[in-house]
Amino acid sequence: MINILIAEATKLRRSLVLLVAATPPVMVFALGVLVVASGNAPENWAMHTMAGSAIWAFFLLPMSVIGITALIAQLEHGPGTWSHTLALPVPRWQVFLAKALVSLGLMAIVSAAVAAAGYASAMIGLQLGEDAVMEGGFDPALAFELYGKMFIAGLLVMAIQWTMAMRFRSFAAPVSVGIGGTFVAVAATSAEKGLYFPWLMPVNVLASESGRGDLAILMGGIGGVIVFALAIVWLSRRDWG
Repeated sequence: MINILIAEATKLRRSLVLLVAATPPVMVFALGVLVVASGNAPENWAMHTMAGSAIWAFFLLPMSVIGITALIAQLEHGPGTWSHTLALPVPRWQVFLAKALVSLGLMAIVSAAVAAAGYASAMIGLQLGEDAVMEGGFDPALAFELYGKMFIAGLLVMAIQWTMAMRFRSFAAPVSVGIGGTFVAVAATSAEKGLYFPWLMPVNVLASESGRGDLAILMGGIGGVIVFALAIVWLSRRDWG
């Protein structure tokens, strides 16, 4: 299993996955510097951290999932190497499990990078802006908690997008599902039933309503694990000839 993971990670070096993974933290950093330096920064560091995490959960997380899962799948779809990869002397389910773990690992790294970019952007912005001021100090525990919870709540979205990307050779299907889900999430943000929509679960971590955030984490986490498990079994039994 370790060798399979190493092989999957090695494939990333000759793809655009790493470029896509680097885009969200760069965007958060650039936006944060502009906002803070212009004097429009939140009143304190806690609000800055929460604002950055909201942008991540609402838009950048689902967009990152689309790009990362689709490009990882294209490493096999593009050159048509599924038959060769699945003919290796290892159980098929281990191949798909490795691809799922690599996808989740990249998303975890991107999440941490976005959190770090939010901190760095405020520090640079405060230096550049003459009147830029934020009360208090950066709380790494708060950032770790928010982004960690959003990662767990986002597991269901990740599982859905990963399954679509692995199943369909074309970019069209997973990208359409991802963009459609994000669009519906925008329209359903304040809806009572929005809690049960996978694309809104990471955002609901920030909900002020008691228990809503915890329920989103529970449903997203458990739902994601179930969908990943079912998808790995299904894909490993499918004819890829």
